[in-house]
Amino acid sequence: MALRLLVVGDIAWDIFIRPEGEFVRGSDVLGTVDVMPGGAAANVAVWARRLGADVTLVGKIGDDTLGKLMHAHLQSEDVARHVITVPGGLSTRVGILVSADGEHSFVIDHTKVLRFEDGDAPPSLLDAVDAVFFNGYDIFLARSTTFLSALVAEARRRRIPILFDPSSFALIDTFGAGRLMEGVGPVDVLLANDAEADALRSGRPLESLEAWARLVIVKLGPGGASAYGEGAAWHAAANPVRVVDTTGAGDAFDAAWIVEWLGSRNVEAALRAGNLLGAHVAGHLGAQPPPPA
Repeated sequence: MALRLLVVGDIAWDIFIRPEGEFVRGSDVLGTVDVMPGGAAANVAVWARRLGADVTLVGKIGDDTLGKLMHAHLQSEDVARHVITVPGGLSTRVGILVSADGEHSFVIDHTKVLRFEDGDAPPSLLDAVDAVFFNGYDIFLARSTTFLSALVAEARRRRIPILFDPSSFALIDTFGAGRLMEGVGPVDVLLANDAEADALRSGRPLESLEAWARLVIVKLGPGGASAYGEGAAWHAAANPVRVVDTTGAGDAFDAAWIVEWLGSRNVEAALRAGNLLGAHVAGHLGAQPPPPA
């Protein structure tokens, strides 16, 4: 039977801006502008489904044109059946400035965000899942963890693995690392990049995060990925890639890591799987390029 994964979080359209030179204040520069499906949670859901998992994605889209296009896309990826369409809502969009080395900076349009509310993620969603994943973006935008409280508490009661990606070191700092960890509560797996892990530990040793997460995964980009937990440590080297755009590479890593680890409980194999898919995405524009051949 296929792994059953619940993914709760953001669904968005990514608007990529790639200038071919330096910006000229008050004038023009040539480049490219592309609009592609994204949202960190949606990226994880799409890749996990492509890897064979049975995925329940819970997120929000508007009933505007962008929402209709997104729903059609998610239907084509077989992850749309629990997506919430908000009447009169405007679908979330994110501006992404991609530099020449493929690194990105995000502008989240917080005026057009469909925030989660209490009742949007009921505990009944756990009735047919083997694990639950969520990330930080919707917590930061809702300015609260309360919409997840009942779901996460019930997952702990049922001993369903909880996996969390904090999403953004800048937003962790704004929200407060201690407030975030206290609001989310203990998790089974933390999936963070090095900057996010630094923001969460607030100057304490990395091992301090193990008091909150049984297993700590640190994504290191070109440095590969490492894992720490229960007195052990693992590392997997990065896969070589000509970087085009790093958007969504961490989400693809999460999906591949989750599917491999939940299937085999082999941490090192999961790190290798995450690095492989993350590198594939970093070698393409957008977070959901065609899968590897």
